[in-house]
Amino acid sequence: MLFDIELTQKAPDRYVARALLLPDVVVEAASRAEALDRVREAIRARKQAGVEIVQVVVDDEARSPSWRKHAGAFPDDELYNQMLDDVERYRHELDTDTTP
Repeated sequence: MLFDIELTQKAPDRYVARALLLPDVVVEAASRAEALDRVREAIRARKQAGVEIVQVVVDDEARSPSWRKHAGAFPDDELYNQMLDDVERYRHELDTDTTP
């Protein structure tokens, strides 16, 4: 698993490592490498204790992309169609731009 770790140097010989998804996993060490090793071990210990990180769906809307409910909302809006034309024109300009 991949965890985001907040690593802070509090003093020349004091580092604090905190697992952002596991607020109670905080370790201190004399070096950066040691702090990262300790936080890895603390996370492994939690996993061995049976702690899981899972995702849950609260309702069906969470499963579909948020843009889907707005798709087709502006079929007769001339400004929206102009905006789409501008986007297409700009993308074409970027595709054909040869400047380094």
